[in-house]
Amino acid sequence: MAVGLRAAWDAAPPRLRQAARDLATLRERKGVHLFGVRHHSPACAVAVAALIEEVRPTVVLVEGPEEYTRLLPALLDERTVPPVAVLSLDGDPADAARDGARGAGFYPLARYSPEWVALRAGHALDAELAFVDSPWAARGSGEEDAAEHPTARTVLAERHLAHSRTVARLAERLGCRDHDELWDHLFEARGTARLRDWRELTDDVFAWAALARLDYEDEALVADGSLDREARMSARVAEHAARADGPVVVVTGAFHTLALVEALTGSAHGEAVVARRPAGGYGDLADAPAWLVRYDDERLDALRGYGAGMPTPGYYDRLWAAHHAAGGPAGAASGVLVDVGRGASARGALVSVAQSQAAVEHAHRLAALRERPWPCRTDLLDAITSCYVKDADDLDAAGDRPLGLAVAEVFAGRALGDVPPGGAAPPLVEEARSRARSLRLDVSDSVPRTVRLDARRTSTHRDRRRFLALCAFLDLGFARRVSGPDHVAGRGLGLVLEEWEYAWTPLVEARLVELSHRGATLEAVAVALLDDARDRAREERSSDAVARLVAQCVVVGLPERLPPLVGLVRSTLDVDPALASVVAGMRRLVGLWRARTELELGKHAAALLDLAEQGLATAAYLVPDLAAADEATQDDALASLVALRSLVRDLRDAGRDGTGSAAESVARALAHVREDGDASPAVRGALTAFAAVDDELDDEPGDGLVTRVRAQLAPGADPVAATAFLGGVMRAAPDLLLHTPEMFEAVDDGLRGLEEDAFRAVLPDLRRAFTWLRPTETHRLAERVAARTGTSAAALDRHVSVTEDDLRAGLLVERELVAVLERDGLGAWARGGAS
Repeated sequence: MAVGLRAAWDAAPPRLRQAARDLATLRERKGVHLFGVRHHSPACAVAVAALIEEVRPTVVLVEGPEEYTRLLPALLDERTVPPVAVLSLDGDPADAARDGARGAGFYPLARYSPEWVALRAGHALDAELAFVDSPWAARGSGEEDAAEHPTARTVLAERHLAHSRTVARLAERLGCRDHDELWDHLFEARGTARLRDWRELTDDVFAWAALARLDYEDEALVADGSLDREARMSARVAEHAARADGPVVVVTGAFHTLALVEALTGSAHGEAVVARRPAGGYGDLADAPAWLVRYDDERLDALRGYGAGMPTPGYYDRLWAAHHAAGGPAGAASGVLVDVGRGASARGALVSVAQSQAAVEHAHRLAALRERPWPCRTDLLDAITSCYVKDADDLDAAGDRPLGLAVAEVFAGRALGDVPPGGAAPPLVEEARSRARSLRLDVSDSVPRTVRLDARRTSTHRDRRRFLALCAFLDLGFARRVSGPDHVAGRGLGLVLEEWEYAWTPLVEARLVELSHRGATLEAVAVALLDDARDRAREERSSDAVARLVAQCVVVGLPERLPPLVGLVRSTLDVDPALASVVAGMRRLVGLWRARTELELGKHAAALLDLAEQGLATAAYLVPDLAAADEATQDDALASLVALRSLVRDLRDAGRDGTGSAAESVARALAHVREDGDASPAVRGALTAFAAVDDELDDEPGDGLVTRVRAQLAPGADPVAATAFLGGVMRAAPDLLLHTPEMFEAVDDGLRGLEEDAFRAVLPDLRRAFTWLRPTETHRLAERVAARTGTSAAALDRHVSVTEDDLRAGLLVERELVAVLERDGLGAWARGGAS
C-alpha cells in the first residue's frame, strides 16, 4: 500500500478492515475479482490487463447500463477506434418532438479506460462479456454535471470521490493541491512492473475509495441512486458467478467496491444495498435504444466539465502509450515538455533548446522533491510555468497565445475516435459524415474550422453552403454562419462572400441519433421539421414567420417543398393584422428572388415575386393603422414605414410594372395618414419627409417641407408633438436637415423658441431624433450650430478627466445604489429585466 495511504488506512474503522479481508476472500476463494478503478486511469488499465492475463476469466463484467451489452459486437469491432461513447437518449422520441430536445447520456471510452481494456482483453480470451449497471432510463438527475452541456450527461461519474472530505484532507497532508494530483501521486506515479502487480493496486485503490465512501450517509446515496445501482450490480455479479465455470472479473468505479463487497458477502453493512433488490430479481437484461458514436478528447477532459474524467486526456493517453514503450513513463515526461516547446515555437513563440532542457531538469527536480519516481502531470505543468512562461497570459489558449495553444494540444489532446459504418449508429450519422467528407469538410477531429464560400459564383461552394445551412437548420451544433449573406434572417444580402465555422463533436452525433426517428435522410428530417414549423406558423398568423420558412426551405435546398408554403403565405396575408410582419415577410421574399440564381430557385422564383405584389396590396390596407401610433408604438410604426418604402422600391427595381395599382393604393393610404391632423405626429413627420424627397408635396420640395416644419415648431405649439414630428422627419430622411438650409433654420428657430422647461422636457426625445445622423453628419451639424451662435464646435467640446480613483468611487456608489434597489424590491428594474 502507498505510504501516504497506509497512514490513513491505519486509522480506518473495523468495517473497512473487514471489507478488505472479504475482498481478498472473494478473490482467492470464490474467484470473483472485484476491481474498483478510477475511470480513464492508465494505471488501472495496466493493472486490469495484467489481472485478466493472469487469471484468464470466463466472465468479464463492466459497470455501465446493462442494455449496452447488445452493443458489444460494435465495441469490439477492430474498426472501432477510441475515444468513442455509447449514447443513450432520455424519454420517448414522440415526447421529444412535442417538448423539445431530449437529454443525452454518454458512456465514454478512451483507449486507456480500464473498462475498454477489460472488454478487449476478455474478448481475446472468449470470455462472456456484459454490462451490469442500472439501465439509463432508470437513472435520476444525479448523474448530471452542471458544467456540461445542459442536455448532455455522463453515465459515469466520480463526483463523490472528488468532493470527499477525507480525500481532501489526505491531499492536504501529502502536499497535493487537489484530488487529481493526489491520485497521480498515489497511483499513476508507479512503474509498469509495479502496476502489473494487480493485487497491490486493487487493494490500494479499494482503501482510497472506501475511506472516501464513509463521508456519505446512506440517505444521500439513496437520493442520488447509488444504492439502487449497487443493488443491481451486486445481483448481476452474483448471477454470473453462480453459473460461471471459471474466474469472474468485475470492473466498476472504485466508489462502489465497498458496497459490492458487503452485498456479496452477506455483511450487515450490505443490507442497505441488498434490501433494494426486487423480490423476483431483475429478470432479463434491459433492452433499450443505445448507439455507438465517436467521442473526442475535449469532452473526456475533467477540466472542461466531464464528471468522471481525468484532467488533460492527451497527457494520460501519452502515459498509457509510455507503459508499452521502451522508455516507460519516465521517458515520456521529457517528450511532453519537448513537444510543448516545439509546438509553441511552431506557432511563433521563442522557446529555445536551452529552455526545454531547463524545463526537463526542473520537472525531474520537482518530482524528486515531491517524492515521485518521475515527473507527473502537475510537475510538468509547473516546469512549463517556470521555464516557458514570460507573462501572465502566455498559457491562455482561448487568447490564441502560442504557448497556451501548444499546452492545450499536448495535454488536452485533439483525438476524435471512429466507429464502423453501418454498425451501432443510425444511418443518419454516417450519411452526415459521408456528405461532409465529400464536400471536403474535415470531420476527422473536433477542432473548430472556418470555411469561406463564394456561393454566387461557384457551384461547389453552393453545395457546401446548402449542406452547412441544412445542418444549422437541423440544430446539429455542427455549423454556424459567422458572416456573409443570411437569406433566412434577411441580413447582409449585399455581401458576396460568406464565412462558416464548423466542428464535428459527439453532440453532433447525439443530435443526429435523436433526429433519426424523423426521417431516413437529412432532407427527410428537414421536411418533417419544416412541416412542424408550418403548423406552428399557421396558428401565429404571421406573414413574416411563414416567409421565413420559405427562405429556410430554399436555403437548405428543398425548393420542391415551396408550393404548400407559398399557399400558406397567400392565406396568411389575408389574416395578418400587423403591417410590420407583412412588409418584413415580403421583403424577405424579394431578397430570395434577387438571389434566385445562386439559390437555384428556377421556376419557383416568379411565384415569390407574385406573393410580394399581393403583400403590397395587403400593406396598403393596413397603412391607416399607423395613424393610431402612440409614444410606445411610434418607433415600430416608423420602422414599418421605412421598410414599406424599401419594399415599393424593391418591387419597382424588380421590373414589376404590375405593381402599379398596389403601389398607388399604398401611396394614397400614406397620403391620407400624412394629411390627417389627428394622426401620430411622428408618423406624419416621416411621411412628410418622404413626400418631400419624392416631390409629392403641393409646394416646392424644400418650401413645402419647411413650411410644415415651421408650423409644427411655431410658438404655442405642443412641444411634445413638435418633437415627435421632428423625430419622424429625422427617422425618414435625416440628411434633409443638412442639405436644406431653410430646413436647418426652421428647426433651429423652432428649438430656440421653446421655453426652458419645455426644452428640458423634450430634450431626451431630441437626442434620440438626432441619433439617425451618422457621426460625420453630427459633426457637420455641430459646426453649423456653433457657427450660428458665434463660436466653434471645438469650443463646445467638453473634455472630462477621470482618474482611477474616480472610477473606483463611482463603482462603489453604483454597488451601494444597486444594493438599496435590491433591498427595496427594485432589483429587476436595476438589472433592466422583469422580476
